Amino acid sequence: MQSSRGGLRPRVLLVEDDEESRHLLRELLEAEEVAVVGEAGNGVEALKLALEAEPEVVLMDIRMPDMGGLEAARLLRESLPFTQVIMLTAYDGPLPTRTAEEAGVYAYLVKGCSIGLMKDIIEQAWHYNGGIKRRGEGGGLTGAASLPPA
Repeated sequence: MQSSRGGLRPRVLLVEDDEESRHLLRELLEAEEVAVVGEAGNGVEALKLALEAEPEVVLMDIRMPDMGGLEAARLLRESLPFTQVIMLTAYDGPLPTRTAEEAGVYAYLVKGCSIGLMKDIIEQAWHYNGGIKRRGEGGGLTGAASLPPA
């Protein structure tokens, strides 16, 4: 997907059980030219939508009804291994006890962080995703500079 400036931009799925927060987050991200391809209110909905939309990045709340974010992220990695998951957490809840890597997600973000920081992390996850795909397809990064033999 391209931005109005002509550059590519990541396709993002939003997963947040609070509908008002989810819609506000979508508005803020779209104002920053982030392509939101879908919204879900819990992990079960997120898995279904992710399989349909195949987003590059999923921005997902940790604590949700029916299926929480960490369980959904684990199942998502099995079906869409190149999709990067960014977990949203709140200060008032318990802090994650596992690192992002241990949880199988790209990063944790605290709800209420600046939209600029959120956009930066989404773009970093998207670029990381592209690097993994390129390494998997050709054994190395395409277009990567190499040193001449010594």
